[in-house]
Amino acid sequence: MATKQETEKSTETAPTAHAPKRVLYLASGSHEADVKSFEYATSGVLDAMDAIVVMHYVKGAVATMYGPGRLAGSYGADEDSVRARVGCTLVPVSTDDDSESREIVEWLPEYIRANLLERKLSKKKGPVSVVQIDGLSGKGSVEEALAAIVDGEFSSSHESYKNDEWISIEPPNLIIMGCRGHGLVRRALLGSVTQNVLNRISVPTLFFRSNLPKLVGSSELVKQSLGGIDQRVVAIAMSGSNSSRRLVEYFVQEHLRMSDVVLLLHCHDETQLKNKDITPGDVEENICRSMSTVSSFLHEETNKMGGRVMRMTLNKDTGSASDIRDRTIDFLGQTDVNLLVVGRALSSAHRLRTVFMTPFPQYCVTHAPCPVLVYNPPQEYARSQPSHASAAEATTSMAA
Repeated sequence: MATKQETEKSTETAPTAHAPKRVLYLASGSHEADVKSFEYATSGVLDAMDAIVVMHYVKGAVATMYGPGRLAGSYGADEDSVRARVGCTLVPVSTDDDSESREIVEWLPEYIRANLLERKLSKKKGPVSVVQIDGLSGKGSVEEALAAIVDGEFSSSHESYKNDEWISIEPPNLIIMGCRGHGLVRRALLGSVTQNVLNRISVPTLFFRSNLPKLVGSSELVKQSLGGIDQRVVAIAMSGSNSSRRLVEYFVQEHLRMSDVVLLLHCHDETQLKNKDITPGDVEENICRSMSTVSSFLHEETNKMGGRVMRMTLNKDTGSASDIRDRTIDFLGQTDVNLLVVGRALSSAHRLRTVFMTPFPQYCVTHAPCPVLVYNPPQEYARSQPSHASAAEATTSMAA
């Protein structure tokens, strides 16, 4: 049985390559917003071998089907004769002159279609597919459809899809979606897809706000300061807890690139330390170990791609904002960060509070001047209250 020291040491050993991810891109139907977010995702988040499913939800029922109109699962149906099931339609990626197929995919921008077709034809890139889901699937909203996909209801292993693997949607490792950034009152009265995903979906999600500018690579100013290299600048918001260290480990294992400039961003706040039951020593230890994790992956001493990691602590006296949310947003507004990474805890007790108090991840998604990747920890990392462990040893806490 491995000792605690051996276990902790193994978590700091960073991999040298990422496994392909199953990515679900949620199309909004707004061509301008979808093109901006997909262009950013392609250059800033997605890896070549990732499997991509573009999904669009249509309210109500869509009677038109692509193909001969035979339902999957019917007698004699096979991959060549079936292209739809009730409420779930497989959309062609290649351009088709058939008016019926054009009607189905009118929400899919030509830029995204062309990019998917290029990936589909390449032997060095992962599989792609486009799916439209409507009310006939039994899902009354995009949130319900998304939750069902995450829960495996559309997967090939589910009972209703066991004979139709070709149109199945496997549970994703990453969700990419746009958001409008509604205000507090509108979210409280009308609800918000973004808020529901943050509160209920236990899958890491990249949020791209519709009013963000076109973001592809680094700005010219950053390129000049980095010797002309187009590098991604990533800020990881750390509370200094064990959970925030796991947030860094997740990003290293799934998304970190050898050319990344990584900034470990910590906002010192006595109230936060008290709420999380951690000490300044715990904060220093976790940040140092996180820096070691990132450095080990980047091989900074021999890295020829310019990747490196830095740390920064924002105290109350470094700016006008006393709240850590405002301090973080103010800092991002003065820098050239391409991606902000934050974490949150899965807790049903926070759902009512999120409507009125706007927790840190929701605030960042709404106000940050860059896309935000929110790490939703798996259930096994749910916060616990050990009776005989100190704060530094409470490694099961995931309230990032």
